This record gives sequence, structure tokens and C-alpha cells, in this order.
Amino acid sequence: MDIGFKISNLRKSKKISQPELAHRLGISQTALCDIESGKTKKVDFRLMCKVCKEFEVDFDCFLENSSLKKINKDDTFQYLDRNNFFNISEKLIEQYELRLKEKEYVNQDLKDRLKKYE
Repeated sequence: MDIGFKISNLRKSKKISQPELAHRLGISQTALCDIESGKTKKVDFRLMCKVCKEFEVDFDCFLENSSLKKINKDDTFQYLDRNNFFNISEKLIEQYELRLKEKEYVNQDLKDRLKKYE
């Protein structure tokens, strides 16, 4: 997903018109339309900071191959993609990452044991 597509999704999810968002960001509607359509490939860092602040999202959500990530007041993340909205708590993410590390350790241990029998 490119930057323009993500901005467009955020704007639509908040039910904000292009003219309104353009006004809030201090740019013309034409400039915003060009960004959202992908005609403008590079977006100024200061403008991206305004976009992040406007939608309360992390800057890294606009990086290549990342999901839109919004931090809610209750410390949950809201991941946005083309079709789905997921609320995942920080604690749940930490538990999942811990389980993945444990599984990697167990897998490596099993591989080491198999080498002994070869």
C-alpha cells in the first residue's frame, strides 16, 4: 500500500472530505488528490507529520508494507487494512511475540537433537 492510499483510507474512515482534510493540512485539494491518487510519489516530511497528528497514527504506518496503526487512549492498537479493523492490546502483542520466541527456541533445540542422530 502506498502513502496516498493509506491517507485516503484514513480520511474515509474518519468521514472527512478531501477539501476539509486539505484545509486542515494547509495544502490545496489538488495536491491532496495527487497524493491520494499516487500521482505524487514523494510527500514532504512536515506534511507527513501533520497527517500523523491529524489521524493520531505512528509515522511508521506509512512505511512500505506496513499496516496502518493507530494508538488508542486505552493502549490498544487499531490496525487498519483495506477491509478489516482489528483492536489488539499491547499486552496481547507482547504475549504473542514471547510465544514466537519460545517456539523458535524449541525448534532450534529439536534441530540440534536431530543432528546428533544423523
